[in-house]
Amino acid sequence: MQNYIPKMSSEIQHHINEKWKGKDEVKVLPLMKGLVFSIATSLFFGIDDEHQQDRLHKLLETIAAGTMSIPIDFPGSRFRKAIEARSYMDEILTSVLKTRRSHLHSGTASSNQDLLSVLLTFKDERGNPFTDMEILDNFSVILHGLYDTTISPLTVIFKVMSSNPECYEKLVQEQLGILDNIKDGEEIGWKDLKAMKYTWQSVQETSRMFPPVFGEFRKALTDIHYEGYTVPKGWRILCTAYSTHRQEEYFDEPEKFRPSRFEDEGKHVTPYTFVPFGAGVRICPGWEFAKMEILLFLHHFVKTFSSYIPVDADEKISADPHPPLPLNGFSIKLFPRS
Repeated sequence: MQNYIPKMSSEIQHHINEKWKGKDEVKVLPLMKGLVFSIATSLFFGIDDEHQQDRLHKLLETIAAGTMSIPIDFPGSRFRKAIEARSYMDEILTSVLKTRRSHLHSGTASSNQDLLSVLLTFKDERGNPFTDMEILDNFSVILHGLYDTTISPLTVIFKVMSSNPECYEKLVQEQLGILDNIKDGEEIGWKDLKAMKYTWQSVQETSRMFPPVFGEFRKALTDIHYEGYTVPKGWRILCTAYSTHRQEEYFDEPEKFRPSRFEDEGKHVTPYTFVPFGAGVRICPGWEFAKMEILLFLHHFVKTFSSYIPVDADEKISADPHPPLPLNGFSIKLFPRS
């Protein structure tokens, strides 16, 4: 994770310089989508060509829409379009696999260069490598997992912070303090991310109010008896974050944005009531990566802009079907830092 910081930080700063800086007004959501997808394809799979990234990005959007649609394989349906998009995506990525495999054989790429190299050189306890289809499935799962669940908090935090200026000012002061401690010529590092305590509390509170994933399905391995009810073995259970995140039983005044709930690393939060990334052994394996990405973006945003105001402060947030996002992409006016 720490090895990813320099490149991720550089990509975020480049993105802000190219897409945000010098603009009087931007729409947050589409910019976040482009950034998150670009970082994932570049860092994990070595795909840096912008044209190729754009093609894959459009295909992923089509696949994502079909994933949450009625599974009717009929021409013109979202489901059929998603199947076709996945086929096109596999064609592109198969070419990427062949190129990287050739570079590994020639020694111009290393086995630990990135996730793609790891997948191509991995062997199980019997010495069997992944098949190409297994690698392509990993591609798909990772891109899905890193996409919506990171875009949602990155976008929504701008919305909630605009309604809570005192919280945003506290976040800004923390980031400016971190900037003051970075010596000339130094880049932001792991210790600086660890110092972003209030910034991360703000992200956690955003994810409490608007969890990026509505819920997760789990399978009952045995009969479960709970408060007079029995969930039979083999049944599917939908665990939803909203069943605890917005309950006053667990969070005082749950409709209020209060990052201080998560002070002292969330020690005052009842275990398994805050679950935007899941919990326990099945917790999302990419949540630390998402955390690093969000913190780095907020750092570079504060470094570049003194403030912002929403074009429409009353814009609604909708989760149709998921994740929660501003209905119109949340346009903001930017004020550069002198």
